[in-house]
Amino acid sequence: MEYNTKNAQVNDGIDFQVIAQYAVRIVQKWWAILLSAVICASVGFIIAKVTYVPKYTCTMEFAVSNRAENTSSAGQTSSDINASTMLAKNYLRLTTSADFMNTVASQSGYTVNGKPLTGAAVKKMIKSTHIEDTSFIVVTITSSDPKVSYSVAKSYVNNFENFAKGILPSTNAKVSELPVEPEYANPNNTTLLYSLLGFVFGAAIVMLAICIIIFIKDTAKVPDDITNKLGQKIIGSIVHLKKPTENKSLLITDKKTGFMFIESFKLIRTKLENIAKRHDYKVFVFTSTMENEGKTTIATNTALALAKTGKSVLLIDADLRKPSVCKELGISAANDLGLPGVVSGERTLSDSIKYFEKFNLFLLVTSQPIAESAELLSADEMSDVMDAVRNEFDYVIIDTPPAGLVADASIIAQYADANVMVVRRDRASMRRIRRTIDDMSGTGKEVVGCIYNDAENGSVLSFIKKNKKGKKGYGYGYGYGYGYGYGYGYGYGHDNESKKPKK
Repeated sequence: MEYNTKNAQVNDGIDFQVIAQYAVRIVQKWWAILLSAVICASVGFIIAKVTYVPKYTCTMEFAVSNRAENTSSAGQTSSDINASTMLAKNYLRLTTSADFMNTVASQSGYTVNGKPLTGAAVKKMIKSTHIEDTSFIVVTITSSDPKVSYSVAKSYVNNFENFAKGILPSTNAKVSELPVEPEYANPNNTTLLYSLLGFVFGAAIVMLAICIIIFIKDTAKVPDDITNKLGQKIIGSIVHLKKPTENKSLLITDKKTGFMFIESFKLIRTKLENIAKRHDYKVFVFTSTMENEGKTTIATNTALALAKTGKSVLLIDADLRKPSVCKELGISAANDLGLPGVVSGERTLSDSIKYFEKFNLFLLVTSQPIAESAELLSADEMSDVMDAVRNEFDYVIIDTPPAGLVADASIIAQYADANVMVVRRDRASMRRIRRTIDDMSGTGKEVVGCIYNDAENGSVLSFIKKNKKGKKGYGYGYGYGYGYGYGYGYGYGHDNESKKPKK
């Protein structure tokens, strides 16, 4: 029963849980996205203001007809109107012809930097449009100088009728609306456009950066990553909860933690019991790759869940660099030497193991950190201690330091039956987790599976459904989303009366 990373499955389909994970991270960084969007929108606004050049427009309108100039419009037939409409469309080509542009430029009487205005420059100023289903043409002259716009417009009006008649003698085009010298510049429409583009760009660049960071980080983002990328079985999945108040932990013995939180550990208990029966296992090491993955809380609650079945369960705090089990349970261990005291011979195993009736649990804990913990755990006496507890209890749960940081977990795993890895969402890289699993497997004791911690609600819903085949299961599982890092202070709760082991 060995699960190694070489057997990792590949999922080529769309993983909507991963997509949801990206979406969650983007929502969590909303403030950074908004800040970037506002900054870029402000930059766009400033650019629009700085680069804005005022434009002044003169507008004129021409009426085109296919009839002689002295013919009354009252006698126009529908065919005449249609012919005039088609003629107006043809006139559009005349409005910007090269010869006409040169004539307008030369007679505008305006110069630019001492040089005469050219026909090419005038053509850039002009925009001609035909009013649909009519015989009217609208011409606009736009320039950064209102006097230039007006001068060119007047020259245009003075020359257009004769120029058009010279090309199409049987038609005529009269000015129906004369140009007026512009007093105000056209509105700066680029301000809103640049601001909007800046806002969108600023938001998009941060969202893209978040997605790239998540992708490069390559952490366990959903429970399926454990199976697909690590080739490991999932023993349980715990949903993220906010950190409890000071000196208060999340325990399944406290109903206030929530029914679904308790249900999650019942599922973990069931899987461990099945593994233990199949392989005659008793001693399980709980570890993680990095600190703050929640292994101590998960190990403690797993021991409590097993104890609820009436079995004799011993919980050993072997995280000697930073013992935390007593803090999780809210008990005092000020006078207990725990595992170091037994291995060193200062205390007997019988005196060191305490029974807490409140939890129906046996404990071997200490509150004193040990600097040279690896050397202590490597002592020959460790083998005798582990043999004794193996014979005495139905289950032994051992909380160890992160295996990806220190050697303690690998040392004590030699005396255990199997290892359980706690993997917290988006914490350690997959590369580091693989290396830690290989290190733990290298002790000769298999990693029977992983417990996924700090999962999103949807991930746990999917996991519980998968593991309740043929049963009416509950859709959610509460969980634990924080841990205690090395170097943090120690705080302990109230004292509990303790008893020596009873069998």
